Amino acid sequence: RLDVRIGDTVIVRRAGDVIPEVVRVVVQGRPKAARPWSMPSVCPVCGSALVREEGMAVWYCSGGWVCAAQRKQAVLHFASRRAMDIEGLGERIIDALVEFEYVHTPADLYVLQQADLLEMKQKLDERDGTTPETVRQGKIATRWAENLLNSIEASKHPTLARFLFAIGIPHIGENTSKILAKWLGNMGFIRKVPDLILRQIPGVGREAATSMTTFFAQAGNRQVVDAMLHAGVHCRDEGAPCAQWHTQMYLQELLIAAGINKLGKTRAGLMAGHYPNLPALIEAGEARWIAAGLPRAASQNLSVWLADLRQRNPLLAAEQIMLELLQAAPLPSQPSVAPLAGKTVVLTGTIENLSREVVKSRLEALGAKVSSSVSKKTSFVIAGQSAGSKLARARELGVEIWDTARLRDVLRKYAALA
Repeated sequence: RLDVRIGDTVIVRRAGDVIPEVVRVVVQGRPKAARPWSMPSVCPVCGSALVREEGMAVWYCSGGWVCAAQRKQAVLHFASRRAMDIEGLGERIIDALVEFEYVHTPADLYVLQQADLLEMKQKLDERDGTTPETVRQGKIATRWAENLLNSIEASKHPTLARFLFAIGIPHIGENTSKILAKWLGNMGFIRKVPDLILRQIPGVGREAATSMTTFFAQAGNRQVVDAMLHAGVHCRDEGAPCAQWHTQMYLQELLIAAGINKLGKTRAGLMAGHYPNLPALIEAGEARWIAAGLPRAASQNLSVWLADLRQRNPLLAAEQIMLELLQAAPLPSQPSVAPLAGKTVVLTGTIENLSREVVKSRLEALGAKVSSSVSKKTSFVIAGQSAGSKLARARELGVEIWDTARLRDVLRKYAALA
């Protein structure tokens, strides 16, 4: 807005208490070679598109794993306990694997050999001056490398939600990953469903939908996912999309989602009631829309909107994917009530031989909502060893308390569901 250029002298004032504000440029002091600045369109590190979310000031690189500047943190997140849970792959090893170019993307983890790890460790020790005396004597420890490779192998069969979370797409956290896995069922649909349809999934907002489609629009990101699948990574719970698509998404919902002016819920429903699909609606034309009851102004507006191929073609593509979803999704059956549906549960203390993440996942599979704090709305608290203030709070509020034996009984009883 102020046409600030590199090398300019500017007038700065204090805005509010401490925030500096650039008021204006001292044009008389501008260097002769100064050129107007413009925002680059691609990342200077990897060449991927720079994107800015609507209403936000920050631009960021959409390259994800392809971008070297993001690579270490991407691999660290991918291997973390709540993602792919690769035991033994800590920050120091990841830094070295990336620095010495053994790993460029998380997919490279699945082709590592023992020789690679031992060579990497040698380079790391030499760089840091920490070469063990045993190595100087010709004795090379290999057990750590064997254990790490076993952990990497064991991570190849995650749930779809864990894999999606591990990928590290902006705005796709654990809860959103679970929602997307439930509704879309498999990586095939996750990779190709457009944001127009993603936004119709309860719990998936515009930011998450846009971020998801932006991520998979990048060829480099698709190649990394393909490389992992080729290396044997397979989500153990992949299946059909959710049956609820049959009550959630048809032509009316698609027209509403398109955001066409003067075509709200009632008028979109009118069009969907007269035409079985979008091509039939387009072929009918403005005169027939008016005859079907659509007001003239709305018909004219719809005609103009559909005449723009930049709008019409993505809508046609979205309808095709919508039909694929409906064809793949099972028809709704008589709903069955999950045994813990509607229950809010709080975990406190440790449970022998069961991690908190596993217990949480299995309780959620039984319909429970797992909360982090105790309140009057809490259905029951599961108290393990060394339970702390949450147990005391539950007793204070008169909330039901389960011991670990009761938890195990319930998990055993409904093992097929959890």
